Amino acid sequence: MATSRARRRRQRWAGLLPQLWRGLAAVGRWLWRHPQPLALACCLGLTGWAMGSFIQRAEAFHVASLSVPPNMALELPPSLIGQNIWHVNLRALSERLQQQRPDLQHVRIIRQLPNTIRVHAIERAPVAQVRIDRWYAVDRDGFILPGGTVEPMERLIRLTGFLQGSVLLRAGKLSTDERLLLALRVLAALQRAPMSIARRLTEINVSDAQQIRFVLDDELEIRCGGEAELDAHLERLQATLRMLARQPSMPIRYIDVRFQQPVVGPRAS
Repeated sequence: MATSRARRRRQRWAGLLPQLWRGLAAVGRWLWRHPQPLALACCLGLTGWAMGSFIQRAEAFHVASLSVPPNMALELPPSLIGQNIWHVNLRALSERLQQQRPDLQHVRIIRQLPNTIRVHAIERAPVAQVRIDRWYAVDRDGFILPGGTVEPMERLIRLTGFLQGSVLLRAGKLSTDERLLLALRVLAALQRAPMSIARRLTEINVSDAQQIRFVLDDELEIRCGGEAELDAHLERLQATLRMLARQPSMPIRYIDVRFQQPVVGPRAS
């Protein structure tokens, strides 16, 4: 059986070879009768090779200046000066600068012809703040920016409810703390919520992952369930806020939306 299969394969190959030779011969005859495409391809190839050689050797393409954004504290290696601009490894250079400033979200290196290496840096945008030994801004990825303040920063939402002394919360580092990542996901969900909720948000507390709390206007506490229930609970909250808007004189201390009929806690007089 195996011998028969091998014989059939040899026969198929033996049948293909004459067809291949006939195809190559036809192409050769066509090129002989129509040499213009082949001549054009050769000319283009030679032109490209000549231009590449010129670019590799021309003094005009040797790096003469390095452009870095002001106040970025990034240092490009002086050895770049004089190198051919096409020989500079942009990815390796970008990674090197990123190591100098891990607090930057992205460092991009571009060639500005004929002889300049330009750095474009994108800073991380803070979306909230977290307290370690001081208050530090944090971006949406969980990177805790250096340069903390004693008092909370204005206009940045406070994320609270973390374990004191957690080694996963360190300034200048990308945090993998589960509670911080949960707080950031909750923040993103609340920012997608109606403006009556998102604009009033001042604090998110994740001390209990199954009983998330957040504060509106620094005084109204909202009590929710876990992350999986958040969307449904926000719908209840929106309906409750609309109802309470018709009773502006009613002082409210908290709203608990974990129940089908939210519980509204009046503020003590």
